[in-house]
Amino acid sequence: MNITSTIDNVSESLILHFIDIGDYDNAIKEAIENNISKICNGIAGDDDIEVLKIEMRNWFLGKDEAKVCGFISEFFCHLYLNQLSFEQHFLFRNLEETRAMKKGFDGLYQFNNELFLYESKSTLPTTDSTHNANIGEAYRDLRDKLNGSKKDSQGNPLDPWANAVNHASLQQINPNKSLIQNLNDFKKKFIKKTFENIKNFNIIPSSTIYMGDDWECIDNVALKTRLLTLIKKYEYKKINVICVNKKSVDGFLEYLNS
Repeated sequence: MNITSTIDNVSESLILHFIDIGDYDNAIKEAIENNISKICNGIAGDDDIEVLKIEMRNWFLGKDEAKVCGFISEFFCHLYLNQLSFEQHFLFRNLEETRAMKKGFDGLYQFNNELFLYESKSTLPTTDSTHNANIGEAYRDLRDKLNGSKKDSQGNPLDPWANAVNHASLQQINPNKSLIQNLNDFKKKFIKKTFENIKNFNIIPSSTIYMGDDWECIDNVALKTRLLTLIKKYEYKKINVICVNKKSVDGFLEYLNS
């Protein structure tokens, strides 16, 4: 997978990932081709890539730029985490909703038998944003989903665990009974309004910034300094922070149309 990436193991509980994605080469296209059906449909799901491309192209019709960018940035983070041997326990294809707020986490993984919760934020070239701002938003989103302060349209706590149980239980995922039981326990506690503290969880907040004509690679040293200042305010069990500089959505759309 020919994407420039750097992993900085700051401590046993804190890992930083810096990723740069410019123009697509054959290695990137091959990595997508080899993993897209697994990411979207699971390891035992439909592996007809041509049908999946049509479904994705249809999903993109009528979507605004922010939704398209969000979809593609999440996909690449899932692709990256799969390359690092994180076990995916959800289907990506059902996590993007067209009319409603997401009811669950952006991703749920296991690594060395530990649960990791993933949340993605991305920004367009036309916005003046930073990786720190996106990581902060992703962290707060995870925290608020866990502690019950994220509300639905009726003002009720938005339950992230029911969606997680549904995804992890699918046969395409190769269900893990122990994981499903743990998720069910979290769901029951949430329903009873016994909420969770983010300090007890492993989390993966990610930030993707689309650069457009201002494309440049991440300054790892400067960004690390800013991130460490931010993250020292956070509570967590373990945290993997993913920051991506991406040129545009064009390469992925060209792949879908190939």
